[in-house]
Amino acid sequence: MKKTRFLKIIAAFLTAFSAIVATASVFTLSSFAAEKPNVPGVEAYCLYDKTHGKMLYGENLDSQLNTSTSAKVLSGLIFCEALSERLDESITVTKEMISYSSGYSMKLSDGEIITVRDLLYGALCGSYNDAYYVLSYAVSGSVESFVSLMNSKATVLGATSTSYTNPIGYPDNEAMMTTLSDTLKIALAASDNPLFVDITNQVKHECAQTNKSDARLFYNRNQLIAKTGSGKNYYHSECIGMNAGYSGERGGWTVITAAKDDGAELICIALGGKESEDGYKIYSYEAIHTLVDSAIREYNSFTVFEAGETVADIDISMTGIANTKAKCVTEGPLVVYVSQDALKDGLLSYEISKNQNVLTAPVTKGTEVGVVRVIYDGEIIGDCKLLLDGDYEANKIILLINSLGAYVKSRAFVATVICFLVLLAATYIYSRFKPNRFKNKKH
Repeated sequence: MKKTRFLKIIAAFLTAFSAIVATASVFTLSSFAAEKPNVPGVEAYCLYDKTHGKMLYGENLDSQLNTSTSAKVLSGLIFCEALSERLDESITVTKEMISYSSGYSMKLSDGEIITVRDLLYGALCGSYNDAYYVLSYAVSGSVESFVSLMNSKATVLGATSTSYTNPIGYPDNEAMMTTLSDTLKIALAASDNPLFVDITNQVKHECAQTNKSDARLFYNRNQLIAKTGSGKNYYHSECIGMNAGYSGERGGWTVITAAKDDGAELICIALGGKESEDGYKIYSYEAIHTLVDSAIREYNSFTVFEAGETVADIDISMTGIANTKAKCVTEGPLVVYVSQDALKDGLLSYEISKNQNVLTAPVTKGTEVGVVRVIYDGEIIGDCKLLLDGDYEANKIILLINSLGAYVKSRAFVATVICFLVLLAATYIYSRFKPNRFKNKKH
């Protein structure tokens, strides 16, 4: 983690002038904006900071594109969620299961008995199409039911512009469409599944011998993970799993991966990638390298406030004749992931919001009193709760006076006064007009 001298100065400024901080005060700093990198040869791309919820770079986020092999990420996520407790279970492959499959294949045979674990590695690590279809049957009983499940899952994840007709993303006219924004939502969900991440990050896997095949050794088809493939080597040491593949000229190359840089988890996607005329360059892989390397070069995590650091104060009433000024401290460190470019554009700012301007004693240490946010280019890129730094007891005399004052203003007091006045009037009337029992007495 890095903390610039400039940010320290601003933090000191905030502390010194916290007495004038209003309910939503803004302190403006210079920007850490990075120049957008050149990413040719792909229809859409993005680099997303998952840790802080910030899009770092992106192009054509909402354009309708063919799903291509991005569909395999959602299929793989569903497999891992549904079959994580069945990894050692054996499945008997049927002719129907593999009748749909074409293209890249691990050559499963009718009647072959193979474990769910090996099928998952075949699908998610090796990207074998026949493994996807067999697993579709294992989850849903048929390809049609599984595709329906895919579409339902996409909707649940918010990928409402995406539709599927098969589990591998093979082009199907206009029926298999997605957007980069939808693909990102699906990739974010997949990145939260440990089994999916672990399998897609393996360099290779050896499937055990079956009743129909010798042991199979295959390498991850994703060239970011395994140093395999023809032409240029696209291995990247900072990339973590996910999916890569080609689905013909219509779908092009899809590459989806995760990466980590200075405490930030990144999701990087390139859709609709082309190849160079000589076939040496695959532009989706080129795009991933450009984006991830740009993040590593241009961005860092900055600690804006340490845990327990004072950033504001707040009035506490009922402690004495005058209000007490109490410190508001950060619950934990406030860290943001931003570009380290020259501070020049004024796009980074702090915003301190209090739940209320005045607290009433008694209040205890650790009471949540507000939040401090970091705003970048109009968006929140980090926040941290503000807590009260100590215990504050109410002054007993002030508390008694305040209680009496509250009672005087209450309906109960008004009712008491009215009852008293009525009783007083009744007593007066009775004493003024009551009969004199001696008035008619004869002497």
